Amino acid sequence: MKEPLFTLLILIATMFFVAFVCRMWAIKFGSTKLSDYEVFDGDQVPSYVTKTTNNLNNLFQLPLVFIAACVLSISLAYVSEHLIFNAWGFVVSRYIHTLVHITFNQVLVRSIVFGAGLYFLIAIWIELFSII
Repeated sequence: MKEPLFTLLILIATMFFVAFVCRMWAIKFGSTKLSDYEVFDGDQVPSYVTKTTNNLNNLFQLPLVFIAACVLSISLAYVSEHLIFNAWGFVVSRYIHTLVHITFNQVLVRSIVFGAGLYFLIAIWIELFSII
């Protein structure tokens, strides 16, 4: 479970960087001002800033439930092929979700990928609850 967890954390760190770069890019080219980010009540920010910020926010919702499952699995020293398969399935779904979200952002595609990730996460928790 350490490898899928680490891979998800890389995605989160990457999106922090991408969101920062997008905000600085918008400031540099005059689309926004630095003060717009103090309480997010300034002028309308460019869509690429909104998309990256929204995706970063998403990475602190459902993925936290996955992180908790990984911590539980590690602390119980429990691992199985099924658990690893579902963990990687969840992580891959989050990478695909991020890619869709910050590029063409088609809601139906994003929802399908989200649903697949949710399926993997539920399977992880069902397995973990079955051994407790």
